[in-house]
Amino acid sequence: MMYPTSHIPYPISCFLFLTSCLLFLASCSTTTPEHNQETFSPAIVWPLPPEQARIGYEGKLERPDDAGTKKGFFRRIFEFLAGETAERIVKPYGITVDSAGRIIVADTAFKRLHIFDKKEGHYTWIDEFNDIGFVSPIGVAVDNQDNIYVSDSELSKIFIFNKKGKLLFEITQNISRPTGIAINKDEGFLYVVNTLEHNISVYNLSGKYLYVFGSRGKENGTFNFPTDIFVDKQGSVYVTDSLNFRIQLFNKHGKFISMFGRQGDGSGNFARPKGVAVDIYGHIYVVDALFDAVQIFDRDGRYLLGFGSSGQGSGNFWLPSGIFIDSKNSIYVSDSFNRRVQIFRYIGGEIIENKK
Repeated sequence: MMYPTSHIPYPISCFLFLTSCLLFLASCSTTTPEHNQETFSPAIVWPLPPEQARIGYEGKLERPDDAGTKKGFFRRIFEFLAGETAERIVKPYGITVDSAGRIIVADTAFKRLHIFDKKEGHYTWIDEFNDIGFVSPIGVAVDNQDNIYVSDSELSKIFIFNKKGKLLFEITQNISRPTGIAINKDEGFLYVVNTLEHNISVYNLSGKYLYVFGSRGKENGTFNFPTDIFVDKQGSVYVTDSLNFRIQLFNKHGKFISMFGRQGDGSGNFARPKGVAVDIYGHIYVVDALFDAVQIFDRDGRYLLGFGSSGQGSGNFWLPSGIFIDSKNSIYVSDSFNRRVQIFRYIGGEIIENKK
């Protein structure tokens, strides 16, 4: 179910104790927690000066506080008793942003969708619905109505919720171990990556099955355990073909267009490719979990730039996974084992020169 953070039920029998806790909290320092001190720093950019900056670090999401939420009476009591980490991100993967700017994160370990509304200063979530809940939520996408589509790899289902978190319907036909999902909002197509079947199932936004493309193999248009998917503003479909160590590009109907990538340990190669996304200029971003970095390519597959490195600081990654780029060129990366989403922005203009 979805709850505002300010609504935390409590036993009436604990009222006196909770009141005492509030008095104790009121006497404590109101210093802002360390994790909420971080602001955008133009010094954290890629590449480093004197080259022109192309990617800038903006911040991170770990806890409801990072959305600017205000702590109410009951939430402060709850955190005092249960610890502040009770609502934090644990293991993020899929990310999307709806038309209101809400950042929606699929958390595979917490079995929850985190919804951060930085504009309104709200944090909500979805975890239980119709007496069931998620087992392994992976991919997430939204349509033009801000309905939320979630893939659960263990349940082999796609769940569809309205923007308030009410379950609308499920999709189960022709789905096997679904991971990445993406939506073509103009055409009304939902694409679902079936990792174990090595193909992509396509539906309309009412859940009607339309067709499938792909099969297991190494040839163009075939897959070897695909994982992630993204649809750009022209409707082109990008698929991470993970164990073929490449990105494949299809038209909106699943017709193969091109591919790039190969296994290796150098810039422009892939070791463990995960999330894929495209910015408004057509630059293709690929998360590599083993490199702890994001690599950027042009549409022809030429390596342009990379950002990130191993670690726990700002701009560092530890087994990153999903990625999403919104219409303002904000870049959201699931930094899975650092238990956070990091936010970057492409700031370099329309063309990145090929430095290879």
